[in-house]
Amino acid sequence: MTEQALERIKKRCVEAYKAGHYAECAAFAAEGAALADRQGDVAARIRLRAWEGESYWQNKDTDAAMSALTEAAEETPGADPEDTFNAISTLLTIAIEERPLAEARALLARGRQHLERTGRNASRHMLDLSEGNVAAHRGDWATALVHYRDAYEHQRSDRGMPRFTEASYIIKLAEASFMLGDAAALEQWRCALDDVKKEVDGDHLRAEQARLLCHRAGLPEPTKAKTDACGAARRVLRWLEEFQGYRTEYARDALHVLLRHGDWLSVATWIDYPGIGDDPFIAGDLHLARARDGLGLPACDLIWQAVPGAPADPAAVPASHRARVPHHLAAARAHYDSKRAWAAREDQRLETNSHSRDVDERLRWVDALAC
Repeated sequence: MTEQALERIKKRCVEAYKAGHYAECAAFAAEGAALADRQGDVAARIRLRAWEGESYWQNKDTDAAMSALTEAAEETPGADPEDTFNAISTLLTIAIEERPLAEARALLARGRQHLERTGRNASRHMLDLSEGNVAAHRGDWATALVHYRDAYEHQRSDRGMPRFTEASYIIKLAEASFMLGDAAALEQWRCALDDVKKEVDGDHLRAEQARLLCHRAGLPEPTKAKTDACGAARRVLRWLEEFQGYRTEYARDALHVLLRHGDWLSVATWIDYPGIGDDPFIAGDLHLARARDGLGLPACDLIWQAVPGAPADPAAVPASHRARVPHHLAAARAHYDSKRAWAAREDQRLETNSHSRDVDERLRWVDALAC
């Protein structure tokens, strides 16, 4: 009877997770782990603790996630090595996002040791991907691209488990290509994402993100697109509105597309929505884009085309537009200044100076327009 009860709990966990109901999934998993513990079912307990931790992390409850995952990541006799590795992988993701760099590097080493010890070296591509994420968070996109390429190539020869979907690797290559200003590679990866098998719902979202990145880079729209880029951006944001969890990169790209097209109201509305306006610069970028518009400057992507430009002839700009420029420049400067402490903390955590450089660069853009 208890075995049937455990199977029912597992099924409910899977259903809740797929539906994006992470708090509910975590509660089911905790209940199942306690039941498995009473039964002496080590494999089920570790699997459910891993599910519990992953669900708490998706629900942004870091402390509860780390508690469950730390237990699941132990080399426990009788546990499935895949579940142990999944727990290590999620702990690594948390470390990259929130913990000191040394902790992330230690987990990378621990993951590689686990794969070697359990004869699962073919799954090293998951750690290649995480190593790329470490470099990306440090602002080192050239190194990130090297690791993402390794991850993509290694996963193509691995059809075992654990693994991410192929689209999970391609979107990282697209993002790194965008950040490095490589339009040809970006278009290549967008086409690859269009063609790849969509294994989960998130893969369709990744294809949308690649399209948004291409639009931000000024590349032509796909010939078979059913909506323009703004329509695609709004569609992504509506999807994210119903989604729990970390999806900052998708929201960021959608919001920058809307900025490029002057949809100030949509951006101002969406950045106040939990989980969507998490990009640290987006509120300042909105004011900077509005100041550029007020000065009669052409729309541009603030990352891809990071050139402030010279203000237009005042006579060619409506007075109503010019009147709002000082307010928007002041608001942009205030927002970017407010991120100095955050940037310093992230730089210290990740042993870099890239975040402070990003703040300084944006403030230089403001100063250039204020001249």
